[in-house]
Amino acid sequence: MSDERSKFAVLLSGGKDSNYAILLNKRKTGKMPCCAITVKAKEDDMLFHYENVKWAELQCRSMGLSWIFVDELEEGLKEAREKYGADSLLTGGILSNFQKKRFESLAAKFGMSVYSPLWGVDQEEYMTQLVKDGIEYIIVKVAALGLGKEWLGRKIGMKETVELLELSRKYRFNPSFEGGEAETFVLRSPLYSRGITIKQYEVIWKKDSGVYLIKEAALE
Repeated sequence: MSDERSKFAVLLSGGKDSNYAILLNKRKTGKMPCCAITVKAKEDDMLFHYENVKWAELQCRSMGLSWIFVDELEEGLKEAREKYGADSLLTGGILSNFQKKRFESLAAKFGMSVYSPLWGVDQEEYMTQLVKDGIEYIIVKVAALGLGKEWLGRKIGMKETVELLELSRKYRFNPSFEGGEAETFVLRSPLYSRGITIKQYEVIWKKDSGVYLIKEAALE
């Protein structure tokens, strides 16, 4: 394996947190993951994103990462360990102890440790910093008071981040969406060789929550 690759696998949902975790770890170690694991979550899953995760493949292609797409995390960890020699798991976890303990328990079955570079960060500072660091993302799901249909598919820059933080204070939702208030999808990162263009989508709105469902996307 190339010296530019480490022995960690990354748990990649396609969202901002897992993408930013890769960027932070690259800055720290100078290395990229040996592979990425994306889980095909069920709609009511408490651990993983559900909508649009299949498009994480485009992010992997843009970063030159081998992609593991599985129904269960345990299955993905097994493949990462056996096929790519991964000995640790990188995640974008910030706050959820339930999530953290679950990941650590599963990884331990394969002798793997878990590293979450965003764990415990100031969430308002984080939301600002990731935009400054070149992560361009859109919101693909909203499920919180204060986040309406107008946010679906919206690209988040500094102006939008300020607005989101103001709304999180007003309506008391988690500013980094760690509680499932929203889900995101990254279009561009400093680690991408090419950005992602969404060519076709559908907005689905039910009562007070909605989804921006990506129907067709491609690398630029």
